[in-house]
Amino acid sequence: MKLINRSNFISTVCVVYTILSIFKVVVETILNRRMDSNQENFIWIIVISLLSTFVLSLHYYLQKYPVGFVIIGQYLALLAIISLCIWIEGHFVELHPKAYSDMFWSFTIPYIVGAAYYYISFWFKVQKANKIIKKLKRKN
Repeated sequence: MKLINRSNFISTVCVVYTILSIFKVVVETILNRRMDSNQENFIWIIVISLLSTFVLSLHYYLQKYPVGFVIIGQYLALLAIISLCIWIEGHFVELHPKAYSDMFWSFTIPYIVGAAYYYISFWFKVQKANKIIKKLKRKN
């Protein structure tokens, strides 16, 4: 059985790259006994990616609500969580004067692209499932 094939090659590369990058940042931080701003930004990107993926995965449990409210609610919840994390971090390190503005744009643009991809893919899968259900009903 082939574990890596055409359909999962890119996602496998992405997972391996991410694991190696995290390992590299952790080892460099341990060896240098400090984390520079690039390493810190890399860790923040990982944390935000994990949070965003988790919040999008909750869509399954929110299907009884209108999709527009769910999308906006998910976005606002993530924005609030990230803003809270930056506010907490501001108590330990000096933040750039435009930290919140930078965070807003560097989070919002990728999130819109990712969420659009997720919800469009979801919509196509629902349409495909509906066609299969219609075919099954016709056969019966």
